[in-house]
Amino acid sequence: MALATLTDLEDRLGRDLTDAETRRATAWLEDASALILARFPQYATAPTAVSKKVCCAMVLRVLSNPDGKRQESIDDYAYTVDSARSTGEVYLSEDEADELTSRPGGRAFSIVQGAP
Repeated sequence: MALATLTDLEDRLGRDLTDAETRRATAWLEDASALILARFPQYATAPTAVSKKVCCAMVLRVLSNPDGKRQESIDDYAYTVDSARSTGEVYLSEDEADELTSRPGGRAFSIVQGAP
């Protein structure tokens, strides 16, 4: 079960996916969901807007830059592959993992003075 749909992805992309992109995006959404659920199993029973957003962001990163290029030159052509994307795979960044662990209001707990 993917945490996001192709429609969610297209809404964030701003256009319809091509046939070739649709096949790949379907697999990438499943891959991204599996990575999220392996680390945060609570989203399997209660997916949220944040889990959908992160799932789409993971796929959009690969979809918009399938070669993982970080830098490209013209004369004596050379390009640098982003070390985080050197495998060409969907991955969960630390910032995205932080989004999935954050609580409303940005606090894990609060302290109330004088509380028992």
